Amino acid sequence: METYIILMGMTEKGLNEIHRIPAFVESLKDKLKKRSVILKGFYKVMGETDYVAIIESPDDKEALGAVMALGKIGYFTTLTLKAYSMLEMKESIDIYSQSYR
Repeated sequence: METYIILMGMTEKGLNEIHRIPAFVESLKDKLKKRSVILKGFYKVMGETDYVAIIESPDDKEALGAVMALGKIGYFTTLTLKAYSMLEMKESIDIYSQSYR
């Protein structure tokens, strides 16, 4: 499974319908699960970003579908980051060290 971090900003629609966001997230969680995407966390945060979601997806295509589902409702703008574990980073460093000297 691949990990993705989704940073979200509120839209005017999201602000006007903020009371609906918790139910939307629960509904989305169930829909994503049917596509083998796991919503690991969905957080309201303070600062430049309004919300952060963490998902695990079998591939980029399913992750893109999840991000599009978040955007479709019109509550958020999104910025998606693909995340790599420290083990993946170490493996990449090992490949670099062996192959690109």
